[in-house]
Amino acid sequence: MSALQFFQPATTDQAIALLAASPLPVDSPTQHRIRGDGHLVDAFESGRRRPEWVWAVRRDDDPAVLGVVAAFGAPDGSRVWLLDHFGLPTDPATAHELVAVASRAAWAAGAEEAGIFAPAGSTVDDHALAHLVEPLRDAGWVLLVERRHYEFEPADDLGSDVGTGLRFERMVDPADPRLAACHREVMRDTLDEHDRVLVERVGFDRACRESLAFLLDADPVDCIHLAQDATGEVVGLVSGRSMPTGRAFVLFVGVGREHRGRGYGRQLLAWQTRELVAGGAHTLVADTDNANVPMARAFADVGWPQTETRIDLVPR
Repeated sequence: MSALQFFQPATTDQAIALLAASPLPVDSPTQHRIRGDGHLVDAFESGRRRPEWVWAVRRDDDPAVLGVVAAFGAPDGSRVWLLDHFGLPTDPATAHELVAVASRAAWAAGAEEAGIFAPAGSTVDDHALAHLVEPLRDAGWVLLVERRHYEFEPADDLGSDVGTGLRFERMVDPADPRLAACHREVMRDTLDEHDRVLVERVGFDRACRESLAFLLDADPVDCIHLAQDATGEVVGLVSGRSMPTGRAFVLFVGVGREHRGRGYGRQLLAWQTRELVAGGAHTLVADTDNANVPMARAFADVGWPQTETRIDLVPR
């Protein structure tokens, strides 16, 4: 049998063609979207996808591409964030080799996660996902968390029946001490697995700094609003951003430890939802951990339907 040849596309056009033609690993909305022209053209033009972050395989005596894996990263090209596009060969041994090659290169480029988007209700142990999960496990990835993924076109009145007596203040200064103080209270006993792991790894104080820095680095500070109750006390924060494409993201919803159990998470989400829809968003996107029951309940109460499961893996 001829030898396998692992290669990367030489141009953006070649990279887009490879990803657009890659087979669906499972049938889910995101798997279709990341193969569409809209996503691919925008992602490569913005720098979040690059030819050097695409790995493909063929046989040295046959030009037919057997499979492709790709990553998503920082627009400035400084690092890979996530290994997320899998169009794997039908031959299991070849699939395992391709994932191993892509994983090593992605780790060298800074990747700390791999992500699988699967139908809602899926788990990492589902037989239907074994052809994806087993190559990743063999390459050195382990499960971090299973998440509820939301991506849908909302009704105009979404969340309108969730009242709030809270006042929301847009942040303008990332150094505003109230922002760091509120975020610190949100981090106490957090149910978010990414933040829990960060606290375990670097300690609470450093985790707070790093988590807030990531939030501020990902999007402008004016995406963040502090929520105050009737007495003027800050009870939590919410961050949301609309994109020119009409997609909008709820990036962060957090309630300070001392204010939990009063329905504030639902109110924060409802307010942000209404703001994004009023601003013209036609597609809303968010995630929350399966184990974060209060936040999952808040999404359900505000009217967000779970559309997929997102499975996050990290290097062993």
